[in-house]
Amino acid sequence: MTFLLGSEGQINWTVVTLISVFSLLLSAFFSGSETGFMSVSRVRLRRGGKGDTSGGRSLQKMLKGIEDPILTCLIGTNLFNVLISAVLTVALTYHLGEHGELAAVAVGATLIITFGEIIPKVLYREFPENMTLASVRGVRLAMGIFWPVRLLLLAYTQLLKFVLPEQDAGSATGLDRRNLAALLMTNNKPNQEDRRFADLMARFLELEGITLGPVMRRLDQLITVGTEATVRECLDTAAEHGFSRLPLIREDGRQLQGYLLVRDLLFLPRVDHDKQVPRKLWRPFLLVDVRMSPYELFEELRSQNAQLAVVADPRGNLLGMITLEDLIETVIGSIHDEFDHYQQPGG
Repeated sequence: MTFLLGSEGQINWTVVTLISVFSLLLSAFFSGSETGFMSVSRVRLRRGGKGDTSGGRSLQKMLKGIEDPILTCLIGTNLFNVLISAVLTVALTYHLGEHGELAAVAVGATLIITFGEIIPKVLYREFPENMTLASVRGVRLAMGIFWPVRLLLLAYTQLLKFVLPEQDAGSATGLDRRNLAALLMTNNKPNQEDRRFADLMARFLELEGITLGPVMRRLDQLITVGTEATVRECLDTAAEHGFSRLPLIREDGRQLQGYLLVRDLLFLPRVDHDKQVPRKLWRPFLLVDVRMSPYELFEELRSQNAQLAVVADPRGNLLGMITLEDLIETVIGSIHDEFDHYQQPGG
């Protein structure tokens, strides 16, 4: 790497710094983009109106063949990580002698892990749609630049699928309604022991044509606590009704402000039980559109790592609340746990 040397045969640290910074930025770009492509939600993309933009359409097209952009990001990340390491090794070895390699490993690993991996991956994981949309053009450009390597690796992948077809069995076609019907028709009519499975499958298929309206709990059906409630009042309400989450509602009884986790209240000192619940314990709701399907809500809750959401109409008016348990019970029926009140037969 003679271009790293200046006119006097010494290391040109300006060139080393520029190459290292440039490579680190591109490494961060590709590393973050990889996380973004894996984290982006098609539901939020459509509901937020970003799916109808040129970038949104390009992103959705790339997501259909996600192996290609992911492969491009992996190539870019490794290419520029190697470039950083090589430049630092040459420069520091020339400057420090036999200790240069160890110094290059320490400096390079710190820079790559911190600025090339952790920070960009966190950013793309927290803001997947916005960050990935901003990266679409760059990734598409890289796909064109890296096309020889991409084709080689894609050919290798196809060869593996050809040699090991059994590992890809069942993934060629999705389990849609038509395939599921064909699968069921190949079996005998469900007997009494299979009736439970048949009922579950019927409920599951019924979700296809409905929105969140029939599944949610309306606002007037919720057990709530006021925003001015004390810790003791919240704990008493939770004990009476057996809920682990309590929605917070404004005095007018219509505007939900957030929710409380009962477990957070249990860890408060007893001397604070007669005080108002600290605002820092209020947790924000995930707001979703009533026109979403239960399948879309499943994906949204999973991507946000949430357990419940507030349902609103297109104008933003709150209609009700729905939990992950509500969605599951829609398919498999009522779920009872140790907190549910025991009902005597016939009671």
